[in-house]
Amino acid sequence: MISKKTVGLIVSAFTVVVLIVVCLNTELTKHKNDDNSIVDSSDGTKKLDFTSDLIKLDETVVPMKEYQGKILVLNFWASWCKPCHTEATELKAFYEGKNEQAELLAINAISVDSRKNAMKFLALYDLDFPVFLDKEKSLENSFQILTYPTTLIFDTVGTMKYKIQGPIEHKQLNALIEKL
Repeated sequence: MISKKTVGLIVSAFTVVVLIVVCLNTELTKHKNDDNSIVDSSDGTKKLDFTSDLIKLDETVVPMKEYQGKILVLNFWASWCKPCHTEATELKAFYEGKNEQAELLAINAISVDSRKNAMKFLALYDLDFPVFLDKEKSLENSFQILTYPTTLIFDTVGTMKYKIQGPIEHKQLNALIEKL
């Protein structure tokens, strides 16, 4: 028969191990996300790091530098997300009518989605804007994306100006961009 003292020691040891694992995971995640596409400025603003690369749905690499000087709209989505389906036609309308100074970059949450389903989603709505993958959730973690869809808008120097959680309409996107 195991004594209460032994059970208490086992539970305590298990708790310590769990806390160590949680702390290590937090520390590793923090360092893993040091190499991402965001820079926190000393004044509290969040800026894009244009020396980073993005990976397209077809696995080609695109340097962020290609988008430097543009107003960037980053839209985080997943194919299984019902509000993302609602938003798809709005993003298509925005992309087809956007001015040349703005660019839409759709970031698929591939870590909780699949390339096959993402491609079906694009075909379903006949979407032709650039789609990128966030395989290791580094972008999601950088921007603290908690729900899909979430849209971020950056000015021409890469400073984040707006964060919209939930579906967005193309008229709302255009109005926010006009303010920049």
